[in-house]
Amino acid sequence: MKTTKFKSIVKKGNNKGVGFISIPLEKRNLFSINDQIKIIVNSRIEFFSRVKFHGTKGFYVPYKIMIKNKLLDKDVDVEVEKIDGFFTTIGNRGGIYIPQNIAEKYFLKSGDIVEIESKINNEKIKRYCLIHLRERGKTREYRCMFDLKIPNQKGIFKLLRKLPKKLQNTHFLKDILKNFNFAEIDNERIINYYGNRVPIIINSKIDIDKIAYYLGCYFADGTKRGTHWGICASTFEQAIYFKKMHERLIGDSRIVFSITYCDPKNIEQDALKVDIINRWERNTNIKLKGISVRIISTKYENAGNRNPYGSLIFKENRELIRIYYVMLLSFLFYKIKKDNDKRIALDFILGVLEGDGSVNAKKKGHIIITSNFKELKILEDLFKIANINYGFYMEDKNKGYIRIGSLEVIRNISILKDRLFKYYPKRRRILKERLAQTGCARFLLGESKRTSNWLIGQLNDYGILNGKGNLTEFGKKTQKDLKEFLLSKD
Repeated sequence: MKTTKFKSIVKKGNNKGVGFISIPLEKRNLFSINDQIKIIVNSRIEFFSRVKFHGTKGFYVPYKIMIKNKLLDKDVDVEVEKIDGFFTTIGNRGGIYIPQNIAEKYFLKSGDIVEIESKINNEKIKRYCLIHLRERGKTREYRCMFDLKIPNQKGIFKLLRKLPKKLQNTHFLKDILKNFNFAEIDNERIINYYGNRVPIIINSKIDIDKIAYYLGCYFADGTKRGTHWGICASTFEQAIYFKKMHERLIGDSRIVFSITYCDPKNIEQDALKVDIINRWERNTNIKLKGISVRIISTKYENAGNRNPYGSLIFKENRELIRIYYVMLLSFLFYKIKKDNDKRIALDFILGVLEGDGSVNAKKKGHIIITSNFKELKILEDLFKIANINYGFYMEDKNKGYIRIGSLEVIRNISILKDRLFKYYPKRRRILKERLAQTGCARFLLGESKRTSNWLIGQLNDYGILNGKGNLTEFGKKTQKDLKEFLLSKD
């Protein structure tokens, strides 16, 4: 910015000790009222102010500067430079005030979201801020939270723009946003506010159909209540997938990782923690150095459900992320039921199996989902839409399970084979081993020439056999895909 130099006299600005410097007549046309300016007096006294009218066009000199430098009625050399923005101080709680003339230029009101850039200690910082307007008589105060981490810092701030409320991406799930105060950053990102919670940035280029599997994983293994968001990965493959999907949904993700590990051998903890972190880091390519590792002692060395390297916990300490995920779930359930969408219902169920499914040890090839009554009833509705036969069993008032029989798995093997326990190799392997031992699998693959009349009847009813003991076209495809699944190396 160009610097304007002139000589002037410091006059009295008010009765509280504030001074006023008048801009010479020949220089006044260079400035407008409320211009934000940087001033240097006598080559050493530097401060920021605004052009005001006080009998003439000029600017006020703060009381402390007047007293410290004894400027009243003194002749001074003045250098004035217009600044691009406004000078202010970040408050103790991270807030700043926006000058009224700038706020009115953008027609700001409470609830508007703006983009502000600051220059503090020669470092540029950009933030999205929610406007709060407070009116006191004829005075209007426009305030917003800029940064809690850098209170009391002074700098030059510039309001770059007011973010639009209308969405360029017309395909985004607008029903999800109806409870948020939101604005569009660009055609791929939306910033959301909800009450006094920390805002989040979400990706607007998402297709609910393509995240149904992941939302099933979250439904099974995610935090759906409380003040934070979280999900638990039991395998390296799940960790990679969960991180990719979460970062696809949340544009400003701030994941905090930790590991929980059950130790049956009482290994020296410091060395064990280092080894576990290294294994997760090496197999997932996720940076985990220095994260918390919780070691739980156990006397059961060969528990079937134990993860050999523990579980990787994902956590976001912003409640709004959890709220957003829960809203995505609600919208997904609504869409599946409204459209009677078998494909999305199945994708979601497969995601739930990824997180919460297990292979029944007593009944070979059966898969069960254990949960509480409320969630099992939600799943029951989706099973009906997906046309997957199931059994619903309650063990007590609020705990039960849904069971998918081995015959049902085989009947649907063509659509399940590539997606069952996709990111859980151990469970996928166990399922294949146990499914291969069932009478149905052995019969269809020719390993057993005879089977029960009941099974023959079921295979006829399912259209796998034609009633004469021969495979139908559907039966041949089922046989082929079952063999491919059982012999696959994954």
